[in-house]
Amino acid sequence: MKILKIIVFIFLSLFNIVSFSGCMTALLKFDVDTPAQTLTYAGAPPIYDQRPRFREIFCGLIDNNFETQRRQIKCEDYLWHLNDEKQGDKVNRPLPKHDLSLRIILVTGAFAECFPKMGKPYQDAAARLERLGYRIDTIVVSGRSSSGYNAAMIAKTIDGVEHEATERIILLGYSKGATDILHFLVDYPEHAKRVTAVLSVAGVINGTPLADKFADIYENWFKNTPIKACEPGDGGVLKSLKRSVQFPWLAVNPLPQNVRYFSIAAFTHRENVQAGLLLTYDLLRNIDPRNDGQVIFYDQIIPGASLLGYINLDHWAIAVPVKEKTASSGWEAAATHPTVRAMLFEAIILFLAEKLAIG
Repeated sequence: MKILKIIVFIFLSLFNIVSFSGCMTALLKFDVDTPAQTLTYAGAPPIYDQRPRFREIFCGLIDNNFETQRRQIKCEDYLWHLNDEKQGDKVNRPLPKHDLSLRIILVTGAFAECFPKMGKPYQDAAARLERLGYRIDTIVVSGRSSSGYNAAMIAKTIDGVEHEATERIILLGYSKGATDILHFLVDYPEHAKRVTAVLSVAGVINGTPLADKFADIYENWFKNTPIKACEPGDGGVLKSLKRSVQFPWLAVNPLPQNVRYFSIAAFTHRENVQAGLLLTYDLLRNIDPRNDGQVIFYDQIIPGASLLGYINLDHWAIAVPVKEKTASSGWEAAATHPTVRAMLFEAIILFLAEKLAIG
């Protein structure tokens, strides 16, 4: 028994030395031979698997687009196929028709207000669909504030939206924007009645362990630091994204049943992650390498949502043009992901048009 205690002591000592040396190797390997999954709470509403149909739509757009063909962009390079995804219909169904009755309102993520040239999700893609006749707006929420603070901003905007009786309001939240939308739905139920559907793109639905690690540092050192075009707000941006805060909130605040929910998640290999996300990717990799540099893939799904798929891009590339805006040349900017983002955004809208028409 004494020898066993000595062995256990040595093992724990070596484990602690390796852990705190910064040299610890991730316990899990990057593996897509895994089923779709979500970290959820007891009694959560079920997730509805819609990956096969979304794959048909997304791949159909890419396969029939001149620009993607010219650049040799392949759908399978950007849409993960996990081992539990069912095969789609053998007979390819046609792409859904656009539905101009959908009123799309995009909600920005954390700190987006601070970077107006690159913080708005799907800028170019939205402009293209607007030319088709869609009405698309963007709510730039307070980049440095809590989800509760931003929920009030969303409510004020929704209250002021003038729309025709035939229009249906769709809220698309990117990153923390999705979190803010959920708080809006719960905190302002009367306003939420005007919303038909919510779609989360790489949303911080359960929170992220990164916020648990860095929230106190931000509040103690950077909360009130002046940033051009970016007011401090209530300073709760990271605190509201803590897993220890958002996940318990989600468990005790049922989402309105009159709204339909949809989610798209993201994760990618380390070599595909932009330089500005490498540190946070590596921190999350110690928990699970299937992350996008900000959020682990199983933390990105709204309870009760339809799951559209997992995109092989990092947290920025899936929605905002950080790499293009910071590129050193026009060639480098064009070689990134604007075309894929445009196809992804249109696929999302077509998917919603089809599903909401069915009822």
